[in-house]
Amino acid sequence: MKLHDGLIAALLIALAIAILLHVRTFASMPGQAFGPGLFPSVIAVGMILSSLVLVVGALRGARQPLIEIDTWVRTPRLLLDFCLAAGGVLFYILCSDWLGYFITAPIALLAFLIATGTRFVAALPVAVVVPLLIHYIFYTLLKVPLPWGLLTEHAW
Repeated sequence: MKLHDGLIAALLIALAIAILLHVRTFASMPGQAFGPGLFPSVIAVGMILSSLVLVVGALRGARQPLIEIDTWVRTPRLLLDFCLAAGGVLFYILCSDWLGYFITAPIALLAFLIATGTRFVAALPVAVVVPLLIHYIFYTLLKVPLPWGLLTEHAW
């Protein structure tokens, strides 16, 4: 799917305006000429300027539809894969705090693997080992805790 540059620019401008309005609510820092809203404001202004360049380019360019549907969207298998990926991410976001990473991640990964044609015998060990490896990387090396959920009392 392809979005017209002008439409993307309009969305980016709206986001930048929302950022500018939000950073106005940040508390000022006593004794400082600038506060915590300075850098988000600079980035938002940069987004607006970049988006205006996109608008000018879109107005100069050839006439395009606002939204152009690619062929993969019309292919049921590819559309199913996309929905499965988005659904798996949504499942993780909604359930990981309650169920925990060690339950949610293997379920999502196993569903991805089986849906993409991996045999269950091969998918199951991968769905168990890969989340353990990811947990090791995040928890031990990067010091980023992942949610324990139902397994909180067994956390290490």
